[in-house]
Amino acid sequence: MTVKDNKLAMLGGSPIEADHSTLRIKWPITTPEDKEAISLAFDRHDFSGRSSAEVYSLESEMAEHFSMPYATAVNSGTAAIHSALASLGIRPGDEVIVPNLTFVATAMAVVHHRCTPVFADIDPVTYNILPESILSVITARTRAVIVVHMHGTPANILEIMEICKQRNLLLIEDVAQAPGATVNGRPVGSFGDASIFSLMSQKNLATCGEGGVLLSRTIEEKNRAEMIRIYGEILKKDMPRAYNSFTLGWNYTLNPIQAAMARSQLTRFKDLTVKIQAAGRELNSKLAEFPWISPPVENEGTSSVFHFYRFRLNPNCFGFSNAGRFRKAVQDVMEAEGLHLRHYLNSPVSEQPVFKSGSERSPRHALELYPNTLDVLRSTLVLGAISSSPGYLLCKGTIDKYITGFRKIECSISEVLSYASEIDYREPWEDVAKTSDSFGATYECLAEDAMN
Repeated sequence: MTVKDNKLAMLGGSPIEADHSTLRIKWPITTPEDKEAISLAFDRHDFSGRSSAEVYSLESEMAEHFSMPYATAVNSGTAAIHSALASLGIRPGDEVIVPNLTFVATAMAVVHHRCTPVFADIDPVTYNILPESILSVITARTRAVIVVHMHGTPANILEIMEICKQRNLLLIEDVAQAPGATVNGRPVGSFGDASIFSLMSQKNLATCGEGGVLLSRTIEEKNRAEMIRIYGEILKKDMPRAYNSFTLGWNYTLNPIQAAMARSQLTRFKDLTVKIQAAGRELNSKLAEFPWISPPVENEGTSSVFHFYRFRLNPNCFGFSNAGRFRKAVQDVMEAEGLHLRHYLNSPVSEQPVFKSGSERSPRHALELYPNTLDVLRSTLVLGAISSSPGYLLCKGTIDKYITGFRKIECSISEVLSYASEIDYREPWEDVAKTSDSFGATYECLAEDAMN
């Protein structure tokens, strides 16, 4: 790189990338086999997920692939979490521990079941739920723990399993971001009493739209999940539908077209996972030249699938103490270079407006109880602007462009730190929008009832 090339774009230099679309490939990666699978289901007029051969086949293939006895396909990962809670016999009024850094659906599904989500802090390195924090929030009402394998990195599942065993708690694994990740060679999703997967189009294992799968251990739980999926009815294969509802249920059926594409994607999923892991580890290796950047970790015995490539910035390396300002400055500088970095999740779940009113009244959910969550939100960024990280990791030349951007920052670190000191900065969770909309308020009341 020449001296002229070293000048930051925000200071008048040339940006590294002018066309943002060249930084990522379209996701999911589709093939003629995917189109053929969809066409075959279409030609068979297999349009209803009730008693669908495509749905049944997806269930058996998912159960086998992820080493669990039974699977129930539903229309989203959120529906799968709700179905897991109900199928395990968790009852309204029970408390369910969830991490305070996760997509809001993890906690919302708990509220859907009229249970109380109780938030736990996270590990500052893996960004997953912290075992010690789980222990600190268990009460006599606690019935279950939901472990989210965040960003494709396995949680400390063995220690959490031991906690659940000792405290007689059910364990649900949220594998929406981590299909293909392993612990000691065993796939995540095979450790808990139940596990859920999302097949949403931006996931590593994707379909054309939304979809989800619940994996269960017993036939009784599987049967309950099937009743939950379709209005509390019992549907028997190759038998007429009786339209009798034996319990409360929802319409969580999966479209066979989406099941067909998911099945096709599953045939290539192991090979795709290997490619994603190689690209993620390549970026990890290249970031080693920057002591002020901490890449994602793969602890001993674990393998990540890099669904979101989240990395931490360490401004203390430059004698600068304000991590939030430095993170914002790096994000702005890279944006000017045409290299997107995003702030995926800008608030602890407990600070989301839908939960905020209830959490304000409860000292159990005070913001200061989650120092690791706040620090991660303050000092980390995620590769890319939209979608999951593999679309960037697998795009030829993208990794090297980001490395070039980080080198330019080092060459102009004095200017970057000066910019960081002068920007108008607020903590990311302080800028969460509020609403007075009556519809939102109605559902906020439901969340508030569950929280208190």
